[in-house]
Amino acid sequence: MNKAYCFIAACLLIGAVSCKKQSFLDAVVITDLNEQTVFADSARTMDFLANIYNGVDFSFSSRRFNANDSRTGMSAACDEAEGPANLSDNTYLQFVNGTVDPSTIKDDVYKTSYQYVRAVNQLLRHVDTAKFSQSQRNRVKGEAIFLRGWYYFLLLKHYGGVPIVGDTLYERNQPISTKRATFEQTVNYIVSQCDQAKQLLSREYGQLDFGRVTVGACQALKARVLLYAASPLFNDDGTIPGNNTPVDLMAGDNKALVGYYPKPTHEQAKERWRLAMTAADSVMKMKMYSLNTGTTPGAGFYQTFTNKLSRELIFWRTVSGQQVEEDWSPPTRRGLPNMQGTYPYQELVDAFPMKNGKAITETGSGYDPANPYANRDPRLNYTVCRNLTRKALYVGSALTIAPVLIYFSSPTIDRVGLGTSTGYYVNKMLRDSTDANNLFSYGERAYPLIRYAEVLLNYAEAKNEVDGPGTQVLEQLKEIRKRAGIDVGDGNYGLKPNMNKEEMRAAIQHERRIELAFEEHRFWDVRRWKIAPQTENKLMSGMQAQLQADGTNTYQRFSVRQHTFNPKTYLWAFPQHEISKPGGLVQNPGY
Repeated sequence: MNKAYCFIAACLLIGAVSCKKQSFLDAVVITDLNEQTVFADSARTMDFLANIYNGVDFSFSSRRFNANDSRTGMSAACDEAEGPANLSDNTYLQFVNGTVDPSTIKDDVYKTSYQYVRAVNQLLRHVDTAKFSQSQRNRVKGEAIFLRGWYYFLLLKHYGGVPIVGDTLYERNQPISTKRATFEQTVNYIVSQCDQAKQLLSREYGQLDFGRVTVGACQALKARVLLYAASPLFNDDGTIPGNNTPVDLMAGDNKALVGYYPKPTHEQAKERWRLAMTAADSVMKMKMYSLNTGTTPGAGFYQTFTNKLSRELIFWRTVSGQQVEEDWSPPTRRGLPNMQGTYPYQELVDAFPMKNGKAITETGSGYDPANPYANRDPRLNYTVCRNLTRKALYVGSALTIAPVLIYFSSPTIDRVGLGTSTGYYVNKMLRDSTDANNLFSYGERAYPLIRYAEVLLNYAEAKNEVDGPGTQVLEQLKEIRKRAGIDVGDGNYGLKPNMNKEEMRAAIQHERRIELAFEEHRFWDVRRWKIAPQTENKLMSGMQAQLQADGTNTYQRFSVRQHTFNPKTYLWAFPQHEISKPGGLVQNPGY
């Protein structure tokens, strides 16, 4: 294939239309330029780099699985939410049902990640001859190297060990001939990319460059990668029960492709936790980031997602417009109609504690089944829209704040069984003052790909595995609950005092579930913790509200969908067309 054509095609794959350029991260379409022309010009080189950012959120996106007017994301592939009633792109349902098929599974992560890796390699090949100052050149290199590590991390969490092409620049349609690296080699490569990149980058930039990779992003990605690597799914020393991990299921000499093999001793496993702990601690010691706080309970949590300048954000994707409102709002607020979106399960709602920090099933919690949303953790209202949640409603250009009427006999298209399949809508990241059709009150927002609350939870998890549930572990959970608006109580914000290691592990896992809901963590967390056989083998529920003659509502749970976990779905299947190529990949176990 002609090299100039290859280059243009790659640009077209990466580029996206932008009406006007506002910041470094706005996409720029390059349609009629050859490779030499682009990299001879510093501005065009920066545009090329900006385009490599375009895919960083594709796995996070609420539109990852979409067809026609239906769309959903990774939340519908686990126990967070129900997906669209009818969607031909049914990869998420294959995971829900345990029936993943390599011939039909979505191949976006494999295809897209290597396209962006190729773009990074193109850039790195030419950047030394581009017209930059040395400091600019270092920054471009650092950002590109980090992005290459980011795309490899997406591959790692889906597949385990993957082919590492290094700086090799394959032509667009040329098969990747490199064999799968081991899981350990892939982890080490991503860590090396983070370490290289941070040597070339700054700690922070001005407002026009918000969203660009910084030293903190490099350290935070390294911490996450090492946390995944230390987790029992891959680092199985027998501490957590269960013998159906990918290493257990993989045949013969290929076990090292999907986890550490030979299986580690307890001390080896503990050392990997220590590396993860140290990496997370290094982010905390930078003193660059903090939990976003507000003046009312839960406000800081809410504003983290609506203010792209939040000091809590470490790596994010700036998004303009009303995409989140379009995907998650109730239909009366111009969201998706006819159960075509993402709808939280009752089990997630139940996971949020009371405002006193106690679980709803705990003695003394104050939970009232007849008034199930009263006195709850403020994060619940900022995560889930339920019957009578008050939201902006535009009639023409007139704004009112009105309740969402989801009850069974509601005269609106929001009602359970018509607008939502569970009785709930997602409220995470949505602005209170806008709906999906309001063209005046929206602006840029941030998709939180890495935020400081996750770093605190990563540190707490690793620290607990290394040293047990000491003060430093508990303090991270207390900080998160304090910001959430949980009552201080006896000083522990509702957390059980004097927890042992196993109890603290469960508390950390629970806090991640509610704090990070709908941020593309839960699907991966339940797998790396080896708890998916429990969380993903359940009959999932919704909640039906019913308006009574006296104006009150009653609430009744109902069944939505049976989830069935298959151990092969700890990892994704490589697309069959990649396996079928000459000298093709070794497929993951069970497929």
